[in-house]
Amino acid sequence: MKTFLAAIDCGTTAIKGAVVGFRGEMLGLAEVPSPCVKYPDGRIESDPRAVVNACFAALRLAMKESGIPPRNIEGLSLANQRATVLCIDACGKELGNAISWQDMRGASCIKAFRRRISDKTYYSITGLPNNAVFTLAKILWIKRHDPDRFRKTARFALIQDYVLNQLGGDGFFCDASNASLTGMLDIERLEWSPAILELAGIPEDRLPDLVPSGTKVGTLSKRAARRTGLLEGTPLLTGGGDQQCAAVGAGAVVPGMLEITLGTAAVPLCTSATAVRDPKRRVMCCAHAVPGKWNLEGLQNSAGACLGWAAQLLTGGAKFSHAFLEKAARVGPGASGLLFYPYLAGDSAPHWNPDAKGMFTGLTLTHNRYDLARAVMEGVSMQTREVLDVFAALGVPIRQIRLTGGCTAIEGWNQMQADLYGKPVSTLENSQASLLGAAILAAHGLGAFPSLVAAAKQMVKIRRTYEPAHDRVAAYDGIYRKFRVIRERCEAARLFAGVGS
Repeated sequence: MKTFLAAIDCGTTAIKGAVVGFRGEMLGLAEVPSPCVKYPDGRIESDPRAVVNACFAALRLAMKESGIPPRNIEGLSLANQRATVLCIDACGKELGNAISWQDMRGASCIKAFRRRISDKTYYSITGLPNNAVFTLAKILWIKRHDPDRFRKTARFALIQDYVLNQLGGDGFFCDASNASLTGMLDIERLEWSPAILELAGIPEDRLPDLVPSGTKVGTLSKRAARRTGLLEGTPLLTGGGDQQCAAVGAGAVVPGMLEITLGTAAVPLCTSATAVRDPKRRVMCCAHAVPGKWNLEGLQNSAGACLGWAAQLLTGGAKFSHAFLEKAARVGPGASGLLFYPYLAGDSAPHWNPDAKGMFTGLTLTHNRYDLARAVMEGVSMQTREVLDVFAALGVPIRQIRLTGGCTAIEGWNQMQADLYGKPVSTLENSQASLLGAAILAAHGLGAFPSLVAAAKQMVKIRRTYEPAHDRVAAYDGIYRKFRVIRERCEAARLFAGVGS
């Protein structure tokens, strides 16, 4: 009997492969670097062939570690970084590198596009603020600055579409959760928006075919089977965007559940039964990977990336050790009066200023590296709290908070969040929530469970719950108010480049 699933998580800097059981157990896990190319002018790209090779290698290593016979793998599904786009010609060949979601080169193109459609109208259609982080900005940049590549492009593919095709998929297929972050999807109809595409001058037939999450889109080719260690003919299924997959892998599949990913970026995400819009356009409304559900989401461009940056500065290039981070997390609330604003790659939710710059305030000669690391963790979490405040203002209930991502290994940071949010937060037995979410979507898509909710209930397990401490909650309320006041005054004084322009 086939009782196992394979999954890939195509992250920004690494590819993970996994073999997962139908009770959520992680039987094989491997990670292969897939670094971005970062240029001095701020452009960020990925070599698509390197991404595919890393997928093959990660799956092969995960299969080897699991010891599971290839014939027992029921299917393969993907979670992936969203908004990243690459160009495919009519022969299926890649036209240059993929442009990363973190790449903000399209900011000027979006400013020009906003003269064609109001921010209010755009948001009402897409559920997104009109921002350079989304796929539309990348395509508009290609159209303006690389017209030859635009002309030769037969498909603008997202990472999931491309990798599935390279594994043996029958074409280029995009599920609605991934399409949500392109800036071209009608969030109510879950179809490509004719109005947006017409204004942008992008033919719909150059975009991937839309399908639900968990849809079979082909079978593993002989070539891919040989390189991954899986069996030729293994079903290939669409998964979802990494954040929606993380929510599924955290069990956040019903209203009232909030999931916070702490990886390279930070993303608070809550499930909703309807497409809720924010009149002030501070948070995104996206299609969930859960059928018939939407999610409100607050993208933060940097989280673990901020911690990695601080490590580069403070250690001369090495990563922070786990022991160092736990010691930093034990510094008292407020990091000895130090505040950090985590806008190292611009500011997304809830302020949406791609030109914003990060900063420390309150520095003195008495501060040490533990204070700085603590301030970075707090700054990321302060921005998360701003997003949670928006959810609350929109009347979206939050009864449970679950944390996912690599940063959940820092237990002191988990406790800090419980104190800062004033609510219990839980971590998971399987911390690889995006991988687990992709596997859950595959299991449901293959008919192994009557519903996605039933699948998540069986496959998601809580590891530990952190309760907020009353004294620290009160302390953080005051620190949070100070954090917001300083930011508002900096904005009013136009110290954040681009604010108000």
